[in-house]
Amino acid sequence: MNTFKRNYLIYFYAYFIAQVIYIYLNVYLPIYFFNVLNVNRIQLAFVQIFSYSALFLKPIFAVYLDKEQFKRKRIIILSAFGIIISFIFFILNANLLVIFGIFLGINFAFISLMDVAIDKIVIENSTSEKIKDNNILCTQLGSISGAVLPNLIFLMIITDEYSLAIWNQFFLIGIISIIPLLFIVFLLKDVNIEKKKVEKLEENPVKIISIVLMCLFIFLIYADKLYEYPLEPWALNALGMENIGLFSILMIIFIILNIIGIIFAGIFSKKYDRKKIIIISSIASGVLLIIAPFTNIFIFFILVGIIQILAGFLLINMISMIIDLSQKKVLYFQVMASFKALASVIFVPMGTLLSASIATELIIAAAGALIILSAIPMYFLEEKEKEI
Repeated sequence: MNTFKRNYLIYFYAYFIAQVIYIYLNVYLPIYFFNVLNVNRIQLAFVQIFSYSALFLKPIFAVYLDKEQFKRKRIIILSAFGIIISFIFFILNANLLVIFGIFLGINFAFISLMDVAIDKIVIENSTSEKIKDNNILCTQLGSISGAVLPNLIFLMIITDEYSLAIWNQFFLIGIISIIPLLFIVFLLKDVNIEKKKVEKLEENPVKIISIVLMCLFIFLIYADKLYEYPLEPWALNALGMENIGLFSILMIIFIILNIIGIIFAGIFSKKYDRKKIIIISSIASGVLLIIAPFTNIFIFFILVGIIQILAGFLLINMISMIIDLSQKKVLYFQVMASFKALASVIFVPMGTLLSASIATELIIAAAGALIILSAIPMYFLEEKEKEI
């Protein structure tokens, strides 16, 4: 098996595990916090500011991992241990907000370190549009597949949605599910780009104005972080806590719809103008988010399903444009990606804080308005000319 194909498994599984943790953290922990523990949302918001700030380490890591002598495989193995240990501590201490926040921040730091190392390998291997799209497709399918697992686990073990024993069992199974990462990372084959390619990249300077516009776009497009914590508890309450099994099924359906969007985006996007696809997808998603929370819960879920398909097109094309604009230089790539971290640090705690006094419907609609605004910097962004 050649290096490209061997590393596909690493790309897939690393993003698979990251998404398993993401679903635990952003789908089921909000329900656990709001509907089961009824935590103080103001305290939780301050803990989130501290924890999510660890995501800003990504550009710093990018500077060091951009050096050729740096052994990225060793970094990825170290990160795997850090991710698993910190996940165990924060997931089992979710009722102790300070301990939860400390180990969540550590978890974000190790996930960021692994992301940077893997992103550098992915970027360096994106030597053509086809390989680039295959790499992106592999990582995103890993993410989507990882999102299914926690929902299936919860669906299978749910008997009493308020039982702490059930929730602890759910957390323990999640811990067990990510442990194989410790062994799979050893299969990674690290690669280095040839000097000839480096010289070619240096002939094409990065356009700073394009980087700035993309950073602004990324910040606004991730305004959905504003309802990241209030959404699931609100939607489940509207559906009825007794229907939490149905809720898990709907989460899986949304993931499948997102997979459909990603697959079709990977197949067809290269044939069309990526910038136009992003603009159309962002405006359509924003409009639907403004409308959805003011409909009944079933229409809401239908509209969310449509948004998931649009998100697939938006994500594939956005990552492709980020790679193009970065000229395959991981530092610029991570600077742009860090604006997703900025969106998390600002919008996640803000949404948690606002949910204590403002209707979740208004929070969702406000996020939709910000997402529509993201089309403005994208409109003025100048695309890199495609190589023939």
